[in-house]
Amino acid sequence: MLLSSPIIPLSVLSLVAFAIAVPSRTRSGSYSCSEFSVPLTVSASTVKLNLTAPQNQIELTGLVAELSHLNATIGNEVTVGPATVNATYDIWSQLCVPDDFAPDGILEFAIHGLGFDHSYWNFKNGSQYNYAEAALEAGHAIFLYDRLSTGKSSKADGIQEAQLGTETAIATGLVDYLRTKLSFGKIVGLGHSYGSVQMLSLAAEHGNLFDATVLTGFSAFAGGLPTTFASFDLKIASEVDPEKYGSLESSYTITEDATNEQLVFFAYPGFDPKIFEETIKIKSTITVGQVLTISNGFQLAQNYTNPVAVVTGENDIGFCGGDCNTPVGGAPNVLATVSGLFPAASNFSVYIPENTGHGLNMHLTAPETYRFIQQWIKEVL
Repeated sequence: MLLSSPIIPLSVLSLVAFAIAVPSRTRSGSYSCSEFSVPLTVSASTVKLNLTAPQNQIELTGLVAELSHLNATIGNEVTVGPATVNATYDIWSQLCVPDDFAPDGILEFAIHGLGFDHSYWNFKNGSQYNYAEAALEAGHAIFLYDRLSTGKSSKADGIQEAQLGTETAIATGLVDYLRTKLSFGKIVGLGHSYGSVQMLSLAAEHGNLFDATVLTGFSAFAGGLPTTFASFDLKIASEVDPEKYGSLESSYTITEDATNEQLVFFAYPGFDPKIFEETIKIKSTITVGQVLTISNGFQLAQNYTNPVAVVTGENDIGFCGGDCNTPVGGAPNVLATVSGLFPAASNFSVYIPENTGHGLNMHLTAPETYRFIQQWIKEVL
C-alpha cells in the first residue's frame, strides 16, 4: 500500500490542526468538519472475473437472478483466479472534530454499505438519525468517506476494480494516512453491511488495525443475501438516471423503485415515512464487482484480539433472514455466531434493536442504537 505524496504538510500532528488546514471547512455548534480528497495509490489483491459489463437490462437481470438463487455460486463460477489492481484513486473524505478534542482522544473510522455513500452516517443534520453527531456528542472525532465508485470518489472499472479487495486496500491506506498525519489515541472501526464485511476482512488481514470494531447490519449468516439481491432488483444506473449517471458504464447499478429500498433496508412500521422518502434521495450506486466479491470478505479474524460489537436490526433480512433473535446452532441469536469469526476478541457484545431493519440509522430506534454503541466504546476503551 503506497500513499501518494503528502497532501497537507502538518507541523503539528493533531486532528484539530488537520481540520483547520484542509479546504471546505464548516462549523456547527461545538465541532468543525472538513471535506477533502485523499489521493491513494494502492496495490490491491483482487480476483479476475470472467465477466464483461452487461450489454442491456435483460443481461443484468439475468445476473441478479443467479445471485438470488439459494446457495448461489455465480461468484465462484465467474472467478478465474487472483489478480492485482495497481491504481491511484481520489477518495472523498470528511473529518469532524469536537472543539475540545484531545491528542489522546478517540477517532471513529466509518465505512458505509452498498446503496449509500458517506451520508448514511451524517443523515439529516440536527436530527436523531445523524450518527456522526452522536459520535461527536460523545467527544469522539469521526472520519467518513465515499467508498470507491460512490459519491464524489473515483469511479473505477465496475467489475475488475470496484471489488472488495480494492476497497479494503483503500480502507487500509486511509487508516495508515490518518495514523501517519494525525495525533489521536484510539481508533474505532465502524462498518455497516458491506462496510462491516470490509471491517471483518481488515481484521482478518491486519489483526488489530483498530482498537475496537463495531459491525452494524451484519452477522455470520449470509443466507438472506439472495433475498436481498432479488429485492434490490438492480437496474443499469445510466438508464435509470441518464443526467446523473450517464457517464458510468453499465456495470454500475442502482435500485429504481422505492419498494426495493423498503424491502432491503426498512422494517415496517418501525420508521417514519417521511424519513423513508428522504433516504431514497441519498441512495447511491452498486457495482457488479462488489456484489460478486462480497462473500470473499467472510474470513476468520484469528489474530484480532481487541473488542468487537455486532449491532443489527431485529428484522434484518440480508443478514438474519428477517429475525435476528432466532437461536442458531446453540447460539442464543444470529448475531452471536459472529463470535466464531473473532475467536481471540477480548470482548464480544451484541445488540438487537427491535422493529428495525437493515438500515438501522433510518429507523425510530436510531437514538437507542447510537447510545448502545457509544456506551460500549466507553466501556471497552
